[in-house]
This record gives sequence, C-alpha cells and structure tokens, in this order.
Amino acid sequence: MQAPEFVNVRELIGIKNRIGSSDKDDAQRHKRWLTPLIQHAAKGFGAQRNEALDVALDQLAQDHPNFADVIGWIEAELGFATAAGHGLDFQRILLVGPAGTGKTTFCLELAKVLGLPVEVVAMNNRQTGAFLGGSEAYWGNTQPGAVFKLLAHSPVINPVLVLDEIDKTSAYHGYDPLASLYTLMERRTAEQFADASFPDVRFNAAHVNWIATANDIAGLSTPLRSRFNVFQIRSLHDDEMAALVGRMYDRLLDEHPAVRSLMAPVLPEAIVGELVAGLESGRDVDRLLRMMVGRALGNGGQITAAMIPEVKQERAGTRMGFV
Repeated sequence: MQAPEFVNVRELIGIKNRIGSSDKDDAQRHKRWLTPLIQHAAKGFGAQRNEALDVALDQLAQDHPNFADVIGWIEAELGFATAAGHGLDFQRILLVGPAGTGKTTFCLELAKVLGLPVEVVAMNNRQTGAFLGGSEAYWGNTQPGAVFKLLAHSPVINPVLVLDEIDKTSAYHGYDPLASLYTLMERRTAEQFADASFPDVRFNAAHVNWIATANDIAGLSTPLRSRFNVFQIRSLHDDEMAALVGRMYDRLLDEHPAVRSLMAPVLPEAIVGELVAGLESGRDVDRLLRMMVGRALGNGGQITAAMIPEVKQERAGTRMGFV
C-alpha cells in the first residue's frame, strides 16, 4: 500500500547538488544523511491488519495481561486503519506505571508483532531537544535527531518511536528537551517537519507511531499530556508473575538449545512460587533466571530452592537488587 508523499525528491536532490564540493565536511554530511532519504523516499504503510496479526495480538495480550487495554486500543485503531485504507499510524500512547511492569519490553514486542521498525530513545537526563529534533546546522558537530534518523532508513512511513522514561527529562538553561514534540504530535505540523540539522529539508513525520513510558506524569505539562492517550499499567498479580517466569524460562532455553538439553524442561511449581514471593516486579527476571540456570548446570540441570538465596546475595553484591 503506497503511503502519502514522504519527501519531495526533486527538492532533496536539488539541495544535495547545490552543496556540491563547496564544503567537504558539509558535503559528506549531506551525502551521509540525504542519500538514505532519497533511497527510502517511496515509503509504504506497515502494520496492516490481517488474520496473522490478529492472532499475534491475541498472544501478546496473553503474555502481557496488564496491557490488555492498550492492545484493545491498538486493535480498534487497526480496524479503523483498515477501513480507511492504510496501516496503523500516528498513535500517541503514554504508558504510566511503576518500574518493572514491563513497559519497555511491551513496546519492543508490540513493534515486532506489528512488523514495524522501532527506535527506543532513553529520555532520562535529556536536557535539550537535539536528540529528537536535531542540533542546529551552524554547529560543527551538528547531527540529525532520532525522528530524522529513523525515517531516513525506514522502508515504511509509520515506524514506532519509543520515548522511554519521558518523565525523567530535565530543562537545561531554559531549553525544553520535549519542545519538538509539540510540533511532531500535531498532524498538520508534523507533515512538514524539518530537523534542525537540515532546516531546508522538510519531510512527512505525521505517520510515526509514538509510545512514551513513565513512572509518574505529574511533572509533564498539561498540553503535552493532552497529546497522548494515557494508559495506567498495573503491576502483575502473583499468578500472572508465575506465568511470566515460566514463559521466560522456556524462552531462555529456546534461545539456547545446547543449554536446554542440559536443563529440566520446566521449572518446578515450588521454585516458581518462591521466586514470585521474592519478586517485587518483572524487571530483570531474564537475568535472574540466567544466573539460576548457570548454578543448575553444575547440579544436573535441576534448579533447587537453595539456589534462590545464593542468587539474591550475588545480585545484592553487584548492587542490582532483587526486584
């Protein structure tokens, strides 16, 4: 399915040619970034609804029961997109919940299910908007921002851009690191977006799917919050946590067939119960299981309850915590 025009190729080629050899460094920079824009100028839509996608979303809902409302929203939006004749686009979703509820993992798995390119931008301690909208062209080390970079190499016009921990940004000398979002999250202005590093190049960023994560949104401005559809993500219940531990153990062994042949095929229920009792969240479950499997490899592949305190102690010694 052909998407709307992404960039005016003739104008882009003209800009590239005008640079010529007048400034070697500038010419190289333009070649590096404008060439992929030209190569990927004819973009289609990804994330078009079909039976396989419906099945994959159902499985995603089973794997992440605390994201049921989000997946329901996506399914409804896919229905609308199908009727409108395009793929899922311009989603503006804000996931709010305690640390360890699986927000970032969910974003990555959702993008994979949708079959869309994805970029995760860590927002903690961002102090200017350059990471998103590029740095000013007059700086010698100017670089385009995340939106430009993602779309320059994306074969589709509607990739996913994840703003991880958006509540952790902080202003620096009056610079608002989220200022670009006010333009990017209004469809009319996003259709003619210009990165600060290439101010003469305007492209269509109005189909990017945005997902932000946060622990607390009290510090976000009201105008910014109003641009998102906000979903509260709860912590997992004990039975859901137990299912998560089992799935991740199985996935860990699937990814390492040589290890699977040396391990018990499933975790004993008693071990799962003790793990869940000690977990405050699902964060780092994969690393916790990896350490326990490492211990079990010297014990005939059997994970025992005695290994759990050992793993707790090791994790505490590395300042990772047992969460």
